[in-house]
Amino acid sequence: QEDLHADKTANATILIEKQRWVYQRYQFYTHQLRRAFSLIQDDEAKRTVDYRYMQGYSYKETLLFFRHGLSDSTIRRKISEGTESMANSLKLMGFFEQDDAEF
Repeated sequence: QEDLHADKTANATILIEKQRWVYQRYQFYTHQLRRAFSLIQDDEAKRTVDYRYMQGYSYKETLLFFRHGLSDSTIRRKISEGTESMANSLKLMGFFEQDDAEF
C-alpha cells in the first residue's frame, strides 16, 4: 500500500513539473508571437491580422468586418503581408530554432 502511494506521489511530482515546463513554453511562444505582431509596420495589415488571428475570427468574418472599407482581395493581401511580416520577425528572433526543446 505504501509503495503504491509513493509511486503516485512521484508521478504527481513529475506531472506537475511537466505541466510547469509546458506552461513556460506556452508563455515563451505567445510572448514571441505578440512581439512579432507588434512589429508589423502597415496599420491595415496589423488590424487584419489582429482581427483574424489574435482575436480568432474566421476568414469569412474578417472579410465581412473589413468589407466596408477594403475589397476582398485587399483584405486577403493585407492578411498575407501581416503574416509574412510576423514570420520574418520570428525568423530573425530565432523562434523556429526553439522547436527542438524537449521535457
